[in-house]
Amino acid sequence: MPLYVYGIMRAQDAARATVDGEDHPVDVEAVDHVGLSALVSHVPGELRLRRDNILAHADVLQAAFAHGPVLPFRFGTVVADADVVVGELLSPRSEALTARLDELDGKVEMQVKAIYAEEPLLRSILAQDQELARAVKRTQQLPADATHFDRIRIGEAINQAVLSRGAADGQALLGALAPLATANVVSPPHHERAVMNVAFLVERANLERFDGAVEALSEQHAGAIEFKLIGPLPPYSFVGGHPQAGDVGEVSAVWA
Repeated sequence: MPLYVYGIMRAQDAARATVDGEDHPVDVEAVDHVGLSALVSHVPGELRLRRDNILAHADVLQAAFAHGPVLPFRFGTVVADADVVVGELLSPRSEALTARLDELDGKVEMQVKAIYAEEPLLRSILAQDQELARAVKRTQQLPADATHFDRIRIGEAINQAVLSRGAADGQALLGALAPLATANVVSPPHHERAVMNVAFLVERANLERFDGAVEALSEQHAGAIEFKLIGPLPPYSFVGGHPQAGDVGEVSAVWA
């Protein structure tokens, strides 16, 4: 029976992290090789991209992460059997995988997402651009069909202003948080009014300071920028330098 792969851990951590029972919809086992373990479960049939399956994948990794560092795999990684797990995933890269797990020990991923509040943003943009503000006022006083192209140009101007402001404010926010993390990964905007979409690798011992810094930024920008802090998470964004889909023979998809 094929095996679904969740991630890789050090063997001593995986021995504690193997989870089953009422809290999880699957029985998770460990495939071991020279101090490393892959967390796997049997695939009884066709694997479907459904919300409950994706959540189960994340739940297993989150539960395992409580017992030690884990290198998460993308949802949908299926291999033929345990021999493929050892021969294609663990054995060829055992030293590099062990080193990366050691580097990530004691660290967690914290995701910070921030977006502008819509109405305060628009008011601020128009207050700083009087010509644009006058154009908006003119279109509001005329029928919509008579100002179609003007509205398009106004929308484009506002979007450009949002992008410019977001780039500047995002760099300022990143500069405030980056010193509290050991690494960060900036992702593409997740929203049309996005200011920040960044994953930070944070020492567990420094989590309180990091949380406090995000809270301080939220208070500083209250009413203008809305913050969302997600974590602690396994280091989904920090497993770089390891194989990608297609590099491991029979593996269908690899790193998260």
